[in-house]
Amino acid sequence: MKRFKKQVFSLLLVLGMLLSIFTVTNAASTTSTSKNIIAYFPNWGIYNAAHRSMTVGMIPWNKVTVINHAFFEVDSSFKLASTDTFADFDKSMEHSEGWDANQLRGHFGEYKYYKSQYPNVKVMISVGGWTRGQNFHAMALTANSRATFIQSIIDFLKKYPFVDGIDLDWEYPGVNRAADPNDQYDRGCPGGPEDKQNFTALLKEIRQAYNNNGLSGKLLTIAVPSGYDKLELQEPDKYAQYLDWLNVMTYDMHGAWENSTNHHSPIYANPNDPSGTAPIDIKNRYNSDSAMKTLRDTYNIPASKLNVGSPFYSRGWKGVTGGSNGMYGTATGAATGTWDNPQSPGGQYPYFTLKTMENQNGYIKYRDDTYAKTPWLYNASAGIVLSYEDAASLSARCDYINTNGYGGLIIWEISGDTENFELTNVAYNKLIGAPVPGVATPNISPAAGNYSSPQTVSIACTTSGATIRYTLDGTEPTANSQIYSNPINITATTTVKAKAFKSGMSDSSTATAVYTIGNTVETVAAPTFSPAAGTYTAAQSVTVSSSTAGAAIRYTLDGTEPTSSSAQYTGAISVTATTTIKAKAFKAGMNDSATVSATYTINSSGPVAWAANTAYKVGDLVTYSGKTYKCIQAHTSLTGWEPANVPALWTAQ
Repeated sequence: MKRFKKQVFSLLLVLGMLLSIFTVTNAASTTSTSKNIIAYFPNWGIYNAAHRSMTVGMIPWNKVTVINHAFFEVDSSFKLASTDTFADFDKSMEHSEGWDANQLRGHFGEYKYYKSQYPNVKVMISVGGWTRGQNFHAMALTANSRATFIQSIIDFLKKYPFVDGIDLDWEYPGVNRAADPNDQYDRGCPGGPEDKQNFTALLKEIRQAYNNNGLSGKLLTIAVPSGYDKLELQEPDKYAQYLDWLNVMTYDMHGAWENSTNHHSPIYANPNDPSGTAPIDIKNRYNSDSAMKTLRDTYNIPASKLNVGSPFYSRGWKGVTGGSNGMYGTATGAATGTWDNPQSPGGQYPYFTLKTMENQNGYIKYRDDTYAKTPWLYNASAGIVLSYEDAASLSARCDYINTNGYGGLIIWEISGDTENFELTNVAYNKLIGAPVPGVATPNISPAAGNYSSPQTVSIACTTSGATIRYTLDGTEPTANSQIYSNPINITATTTVKAKAFKSGMSDSSTATAVYTIGNTVETVAAPTFSPAAGTYTAAQSVTVSSSTAGAAIRYTLDGTEPTSSSAQYTGAISVTATTTIKAKAFKAGMNDSATVSATYTINSSGPVAWAANTAYKVGDLVTYSGKTYKCIQAHTSLTGWEPANVPALWTAQ
């Protein structure tokens, strides 16, 4: 099992577990007034029930704007490398493409699929983290070693075009930290004073490499410490110009490396905080408000480029005596949570577990409503205090973000939320609310296909006032691409891509049409679905048709590409749970049609009757013989009731 969480080290190190968020811009100098929600996804989560055996498909893609994949690392040859190639690239998952060398599996196969479903959600690769920063210092030391790392980033982004950028989580430039001997996954993070200038140079050179390689639209972000003393070892005022945003790790400000209990992610300073003021002013400056204002006011970074961190986990102490209901009391060490390495604990429980502990089994919930705004649990008989984030404190944190014009929220990390994503929903409702309307996808006419003569292609958009931009070389249209004003004459095989833009609305999806000129063989018309893909409150009966007479339609329900040997469509398909139908039409003497896909999201108020030959996903509820069952493994149902012979697929409720 791979786990790359942070461990306790010393009083002078403010620990950071990374998160990252928000607005997506094409240039580091551009800012945005919209809020974004950046959620870290732990690639090791699939191995551990304490992380809900988290998969990419379980992420609430409709409630976040950015996903930071944690973690990659800088390897010993100074190249970008996965910390778990099996989980990232080889493990068979729901949307794995196959086993050929050029087919994607693992988390990245899932990212590729879900990016096709949620094209506006950005996928970032986070590099480093608390335990995998061992080669940052040496890599950044010279221009040549930096160039090696940067070239590996460029190669990676070109190989996986659905990845939107890189997030560097170097914890921390200028700090020389040895590995925790009690944590087998911690590699430490060497550092020295030369990191100050070298980190700036690294970010500048990555941005320049983006521009030089046709990747100017890719994102570059970093995680930065909340401690002002750590920032003094860096040059935020100089390197911010190269970044799209900075994720401020406003958590782990206090923990069991201290012998008194405290709030690990307070919003404001509490005058009763017993922390010292020298040589580091922890009492007054180790809080979210001070950290954010230091970056905004001291280093002159626009508030819209600064994102506030939220912990979906706790920090905890044992042997607690004194204080006010345990807070600001003395402690003998760290409590051991379900997210902890028992040999190096930190009192880390995920929020979904903490919620079940509130006012149960001796744990009493308290809150500092005046200053920190965060809650804690105190078990007086066990002598345990746990500081964490809940819905109320996150709501206050989002209000703080909105009031001060900060960019948004970073979440460490998404597997800590409840099954129904209680905290993520709070953030979404507070920071985004009703989604910004999107521009309609352009329509390209005539339809893509094979033609014996040149074609005059027109492009239209139903959104009034939208500007259509297009490319003819297969590249993605941007706000700088050619503006469509007159029909385009296509005389040779060409790929037309079009995208529509309008101020105050989110950009449209990209429309693509490939025209093959000079091939007289006709192409079967692509199938159409009725009703259209979308979200429904009840089961749907889906019909599929092709306007080409005599064409045979083949379809799949498991996300795979339909072939001539796939199930043949003969009648309406009953969709009782969230399902993606892919269809393709075939006819002898004609080219196969394009593959079309439609996802039907069924949001019913309760369980539906189990049905044979139906695609089910994890969490779906069905009834059978008067009992309710919950799906625990995504599958297409058999012809008979599965719990009678395949109990691993369902669990009784």
